[in-house]
Amino acid sequence: MSGVVFKYKGRMPDRPADINAVEAEAYLSSGLSGDTDIRLVLHQLRVVTPEVASRFGTPPPDGFTIAPALVQPTSRGAVRLASNNCQDAAVIDGNYLGTDHDSAAVVRAIETARELGRQHAFDNFRESELIPGPKASAEESQELTRLASASFGHAVGTCKMGVDELAVVDPLLRVHGLTGLRVADASVMPRIVTGPGTNASTHMIAGRAAKLILG
Repeated sequence: MSGVVFKYKGRMPDRPADINAVEAEAYLSSGLSGDTDIRLVLHQLRVVTPEVASRFGTPPPDGFTIAPALVQPTSRGAVRLASNNCQDAAVIDGNYLGTDHDSAAVVRAIETARELGRQHAFDNFRESELIPGPKASAEESQELTRLASASFGHAVGTCKMGVDELAVVDPLLRVHGLTGLRVADASVMPRIVTGPGTNASTHMIAGRAAKLILG
C-alpha cells in the first residue's frame, strides 16, 4: 500500500540518488496464527497514490512513510485469453483484497503502522501523522486500503513446480511433456516467498538445478 504518511520534524535529510529510500522493514503476523503475512516498510519519502492525495490531502515534501504490505495474500486472480488472436491483450483480473482475510490483514497492517509511528522512538523525527490522520476512524482506514492498494514485488510462478494439472515443471525442474529441458528461475516457485526479493531464492534454485543436471 502507498502507506501511512508522517510529517518529518524539520527538513528531511538528503539521501543518495542511487538508493530506493527504504530504511527498514518489519515482518509480522496479522492474526493469532503467528503466520508472517504482513510487512511494514519505512520509506525516507512520502508515498501516496493520486487517489489517496485527493481524499486525504497531498502531504508536504518533508515526510516519511510506513508502508503496509500483504506478503502472503489468500486472494487469487485470473489471466485468460481474450481471443484466438495472439495480438490481443490478455484479460487480467487481479482480484486484489478479494477475501475477508486479506482485507482484515491490510487494515491490521495499517493500524500497526500507525501505532509504530506514534512510538517515542520517533519523537525526534515525527511531527504528526498526516495520512490517514491522527483521528482517523476504522472506516477511514478501510477506505485507505481501497485507495492505496496496488501490486508490488517480483513476479514468480509462471512455470510453477508440481505434479498437478497446472504445473509446468516437475520436482526435478523438468518441463512436463518435454525431454532435455529444465527451468531454473523464480518462475518455478509454486508460491512467492515472503521476503521482498527473489534473488537469493533463485540462486538456490539454480544451484539445485546444476546438481540435478550433473547427477
